[in-house]
Order: sequence, then structure tokens, then C-alpha cells
Amino acid sequence: MNTEMRHLRYFVVLAEEEHFSRAAARCRISQPTLTRALAALERSLGVRLVRRTTRSVALTDAGRRLRAELEELLPRMDAAFARVRAEGQLRLGFTWLLPSGLARRILTDFEESTGVPVELVRRDDRLAGVDVGAVDAALLHGDVDDPALTSIRLRSEPRIAVVARDHPLARRRRLQWAELAGLPLVVNSASGTVRPELWPPGQRPSVAVESATYDAWMEMVALGRGFGVLPDFARHHPHPDVRYIGLADAPPVPLVLVLPARAPHPLSDELVRAARAAAEHSE
Repeated sequence: MNTEMRHLRYFVVLAEEEHFSRAAARCRISQPTLTRALAALERSLGVRLVRRTTRSVALTDAGRRLRAELEELLPRMDAAFARVRAEGQLRLGFTWLLPSGLARRILTDFEESTGVPVELVRRDDRLAGVDVGAVDAALLHGDVDDPALTSIRLRSEPRIAVVARDHPLARRRRLQWAELAGLPLVVNSASGTVRPELWPPGQRPSVAVESATYDAWMEMVALGRGFGVLPDFARHHPHPDVRYIGLADAPPVPLVLVLPARAPHPLSDELVRAARAAAEHSE
């Protein structure tokens, strides 16, 4: 027997409405789709469930028995699914900062549509643990080229310069990318997306210090060891000892959602949908 749950749910609605058009509208499907679903259910069970005339829909004896059984069974199944779903979660990794507005929209949409909570996991490594199964998906900055992972670009973000508050450039409101060439650069070697190679040859900053975590990176910038570069949304995460300066022509940084290419989380498609919808809303 090859009976689909949706066919059973459609049948219960039809039994309640006793009208194909009204039942189809409640199920948010077309009337032909409902008719085909009923026919498939009857073929699967080997009995006629509905007698249909040009003016009315009436259940057969078998249809009435099935309706009575399903009206008890389906709510119990829904409750069982809800209990199991409540025990699950999706782990979403990130490396240093999350674009909070976008992330909030993704999590709200995903949790409301699935009933599954999202746990945020920060890891100081380039892929936030998605490559080793430490998280189910990750929001990352910078392109990811790994055949074991699926990378979905959500949007590109402008960059800003980050300097200590007593840095000679701290009073500037805007800089050109080329103005940073030749200055000492603080690099986040674990998960950062900015290295001297982003500048043209012969016009590159020198690496003053490399840090293994975002927090150490920020403190090195705050201490005046060199300048740093972040996505523009970092302005929403102020540090008392640094200043953020707009960059007129810096290369943008992509924001990507990354998932395992094989055996992803069962709700990965819903996460991708929520992420794309949130990115569209934010543009």
C-alpha cells in the first residue's frame, strides 16, 4: 500500500466540507489535484470512499469508517511529530560576527515554519566547523571552494577600515582602498577574509601581526598595532577603543550559507529558503 499522509489529510477535509471546491480551497490546492489525490487514496485502499454526483459529495460506509479512524489518529500523529521535533535542533555556525538583522530574520522564519530551534555556535576557524560536523550549517564571509560543501551566496557586503581611536586616520570619515597600502595590517589568520593579496602587487600593506581569534584581532587593532578591515555591518558592534571608517572602493565580501554536500540536516532546504528570503528582504 502506497498511501501518502497528505492524501489522508485531504480526505478528512473533503469529508468535513462535503464539497470539492471548498475542500480544495482549505487545502490550498486545485480541485483537480484534490480529485487525483482522492483517486490515488481509493486505489491504494482498494475501496470507494466517496460517491460524487453533479450536486453532492457523500461518503460511503468505508469512507465514514476511515474518517472516524483518521479523526482520532491524525491528531495523535501530529502531537507525536511535535514532541519529536521539539527535541531536535539545528546548529548554525559562524566565525566572528553575525549580521544580526539578517540572522534574526533567518532564525525567526526558520523556527516559526519548522518548530525546530536554532543553536548558534561560534568557532574560530575558517569554516566554523561545518566541514567536520561540529555544526549543521554555517554563515560565513568569503567564498568557500570545497567539493564536500555546498555554498550559497546570499549577498555581498561593503567593507570598512578599523583603526585605533588615536590612529592618524581615526578622524577620517572615508578612505580610498589604496590609502591603506603600505600601512601595517592586523590579520585574523584563523577565520579572517582580508590579507595583503587583496591589494595590487607593489601596493600592499605589510602584515604587522596575526591573531588566531577575532577577539585577539580586535584588541591588536585597538592597541594600535595596525589597521583591520571588516564588513560594514560591524558598525553595529562598537568597540570603545576603535573607530570604523568607510572605504570608497574596497572589494566587497560575499556572505554565504554553507552546508554539507552529502547528508545535510533534514531541514536544510527550509534553512536555505529562510536565508534567501531574509537576504532578499535586506537588499
